[in-house]
Amino acid sequence: MPRHLRGLCLALAALLAMPVPTASAAPAPQVHNLRTNALTDPLGIAAGPPRLSWQLDSSSRGVTQTRYQVRVATSPSRLSRPDAWDSGVVHSDRSVDVEYAGTALKPYTQYFWAVRVWDGNGRATRWSDPATFETAQLKPSDWTGQWIGAASQPGPEWTDYTVDADVTVVKEALGVFFRGRSGIGYMWQLNSINGAKLRPHVRQPGGGYVVLGEIPLNVDLSQRHHLRITVAGKTITTWIDGTQVDQRERTDHNAAGVVGFRTNGAESGVVHNLVVTNAAGTKLIDTAFASGDQTFPDGTVLPGGGLQVKGNTDLWLPGPPLPVFRRTVTIPAGKKVVRARMYAAAQGIYELSLNGKKVGDQELAPGWTDYRLRIQSQAYDVTRQLRPGQNVLGAELATGWFAGNVAMFGSQKYGSETALTAQLRVTYSDGTTDVIGTDQTWQTAPGAVRVADLLNGESYDARRTATEWTPALLRPSATAQLVPQTDQPVRVTQHLAAKAIASPTPGKYLYDLGQNMVGVGRFKLTGQPGQTVTIRYGEVLNPDGTLYTDNLRGAKATDHYTFATNQPETYQPRFTFHGFRYVELSAPADAVTGVVMGTDGAQTSRFRTNSTLVNQLHSNIVWGQRGNFLSIPTDTPARDERMGWTGDINVFARTAVYNLDSQAFLTKWLQDLRDSQAADGSYPSVAPTVPDSFDGGLGNAGWADAGVNVPWTLWQAYGDTNVIRSHYASMARYVDYLASHSPGLIRGGGDYGDWLNLDDPTPGDLIGTAFMAKGARQLSQMAAAIGNSADETKYRKLYDDVRAAWIARFVAADGKVGSDSQTGYILGFTNDLIPDVTKSGEHFANTILRRDTHLSTGFLGVDGLLPVLTKVGRSDLAYKLLQNTSYPSWGYEIGWGATTVWERWNSINPDGTFNDVGMNSFNHYAYGAVGEWMYGTLAGVSAAEPGYRKILIAPKPGAGITRSDFALETPYGEVVSNWKTTARGFELDVTVPANTTAIIRLPDSTGDLNVASGTYRFVVPAG
Repeated sequence: MPRHLRGLCLALAALLAMPVPTASAAPAPQVHNLRTNALTDPLGIAAGPPRLSWQLDSSSRGVTQTRYQVRVATSPSRLSRPDAWDSGVVHSDRSVDVEYAGTALKPYTQYFWAVRVWDGNGRATRWSDPATFETAQLKPSDWTGQWIGAASQPGPEWTDYTVDADVTVVKEALGVFFRGRSGIGYMWQLNSINGAKLRPHVRQPGGGYVVLGEIPLNVDLSQRHHLRITVAGKTITTWIDGTQVDQRERTDHNAAGVVGFRTNGAESGVVHNLVVTNAAGTKLIDTAFASGDQTFPDGTVLPGGGLQVKGNTDLWLPGPPLPVFRRTVTIPAGKKVVRARMYAAAQGIYELSLNGKKVGDQELAPGWTDYRLRIQSQAYDVTRQLRPGQNVLGAELATGWFAGNVAMFGSQKYGSETALTAQLRVTYSDGTTDVIGTDQTWQTAPGAVRVADLLNGESYDARRTATEWTPALLRPSATAQLVPQTDQPVRVTQHLAAKAIASPTPGKYLYDLGQNMVGVGRFKLTGQPGQTVTIRYGEVLNPDGTLYTDNLRGAKATDHYTFATNQPETYQPRFTFHGFRYVELSAPADAVTGVVMGTDGAQTSRFRTNSTLVNQLHSNIVWGQRGNFLSIPTDTPARDERMGWTGDINVFARTAVYNLDSQAFLTKWLQDLRDSQAADGSYPSVAPTVPDSFDGGLGNAGWADAGVNVPWTLWQAYGDTNVIRSHYASMARYVDYLASHSPGLIRGGGDYGDWLNLDDPTPGDLIGTAFMAKGARQLSQMAAAIGNSADETKYRKLYDDVRAAWIARFVAADGKVGSDSQTGYILGFTNDLIPDVTKSGEHFANTILRRDTHLSTGFLGVDGLLPVLTKVGRSDLAYKLLQNTSYPSWGYEIGWGATTVWERWNSINPDGTFNDVGMNSFNHYAYGAVGEWMYGTLAGVSAAEPGYRKILIAPKPGAGITRSDFALETPYGEVVSNWKTTARGFELDVTVPANTTAIIRLPDSTGDLNVASGTYRFVVPAG
């Protein structure tokens, strides 16, 4: 008997030999894991019918749901006679995303729901334990809190003054800001390019500059010089070394404004000292920038003194410390509180407190959106924190993404004035409700956080307490932009203990977390009152053992803590985050802990093999995703970028949905993408875009296509057709844009191509046209899923036409594709554009063999590299690439100690040197897209139907891997594929969740087995 038939028969015999419990003996299934809008017991859901899901729990085989009944009520006691919705008995096997169809939901209302189902034998389960969801505001008028803030602009003493500074232009130029206010002001630049000169500028709203002239200087700016600038009314006078070089009258900025310094790109300078004296003779600043100086907390003070300014830096004198707010609330005597909720949002990032303790467990709320269009609000249960009598509500407010530095584009991109809105709703047992919103009865005072920035870090002075209370200021309302947050918040998800390691620098103390992570540190420290500890973060160490920070570019990634006492004190920054493995302190710590942060989507997979290298790669992929899924899917968490690059998530999405619960998170991000879509239908390359600064380019191939691929991926992983409906019009506009902007249906490649490929370029139009075909086919499939047959036909025809154009342009008669690059073949095979699989498959294999079985793909080929090798029958090469340890490979990175996936294949070169500091992240998930093959092919679990209603379990063992244990939490429950190969043969243990079926495809078998839910073992003897 042929081997494949023998294996199939033996497997079938093994299946049939296992006992099947009879209906009478098997216990009835139970209903559990109830979720609303893909979340567990959410607080503050948005308007619209919620979507309800549940799972069946049963160890029996063949368990299905044939009917269900859902009840929704405003209290648990009403579930027997629900006052919101009773679905009645519905004949359906649907248990995912059942849409609520009851009475209109009311704002700020808690709802309880339960479900029961009937199995295939007609037995009803007991009612599930109740789950809950709560509405928040359903329209702007439901929100009562006003928007409040604190004075942050400089006072009148900063109107007329003289700036005295000794400066050195180290490279090209150094600028001095004065009369700076809300991001505008004057900037006088000392410039050494093509001769020394003074170049006065006016900085305008939005960050642009107007050059007022060029004044030649007869000095060597690379030497130290004394610069004096006096601004008196509209007259500005400038001296160099006591000689007046310029005087002019300007009326652009007559209001009070502070000083600062600026460089851009390669520019660099040192400010040795700074004195600012106002017209009244008061010294506003007087510093020689000695080591540890905190005049400019976001700046870098050199060890020997002097303020270093370099790269993309706008370094302003900070304003007042971050504001804190408070309001006293009294719970009436004799009233019993049954429910209390706090709702809040901000232009900036905030943290709430109640009676001195933090409210909730969220971090960096409200997260990043385009604040001009949407600001997320959060809801918190504070019932247990309220006490009878007097209570004190509190809040702190930082700049965050709203007014702080965003990427490399500076600060104040959405506004210059932070604002907070909040409301406490207290419901009593007598049915009455009190609402206490933010207004001018709230008070504000400067707090202990002197400055905080997401990129640069936080400075905290423990000596400070809020005492200078004044009424809060009213800010313009942004309530019309408020929307309840729809995804999991950023939370602390883990703590890592650090160990002290040797530091080659006297006075510097190094600690190793053992894992490249994202979040902040927690430090137990002992010092003297007024002593400041400087805390720096880095992903790797230099070869000499010092902290490597050059790749952070303009991000300072530095925290400062000033002691209040000589007793042990604990500090954890709250208004910043860093990407790091190593921490350097200027004083020894009693303890250092890594506080891991990220959007709190549950980990949904388990994967382990006999290979320590493959296991480490899986860990690197997951840690990279955990760190970069922080409010938006970022490209890197460390340097001055941290943007939502569409190309990265485009290639990584299908891996992402295996490892973390990504449904709500990526659905939220798709709204960010729609908010950024251009009028012509094109998508940007980053979302959110940076206002008036950066969109990454519109319609870029492989980047903008995330607008179709990500919703398609969510549909495949979660069976979510709601994301298709909400995003459909946007996708159709985009695909129509592609068709109308691609003459002859050949699309250009855009700005990036196969990003960071290794000397193996792929023609841009080949890439662009392949992605257009992919988008058209995916949109056709999604149209079919929501019953839009006309568009299904329209976009299927577009796919067919694009495919024909692609073949005619890029496929030669001998099967060679394009430039014979690895990515060219990958895109062709992935999108079924290759007419002769055998011919082109051989050419593709040769692109790997001629590189001594190594890869050369960039971002746009990496996700399909191993899947296409399997598709053309060369899984042997896929397994070799997976387990390579020489450059370039995933194993090469691991050999250098990587604990997350790198941005470049050679972020560390084979000789141990670092690659280009301008773009060299050690935590960048794009190349982690190999995970999809690891889980879908090596472990063998994928969705045969969207949402895993039908599962494909088809492991493909290969050389070097003898054992794989994989589990995946699907919308229906856990799928398990656990296999091993021994001298006796191949063994596979599987678990198929209730209310699903599975296709089992065994190695070397030409037939499939179809099984119902349950656990099974398959054995294929050797021979």
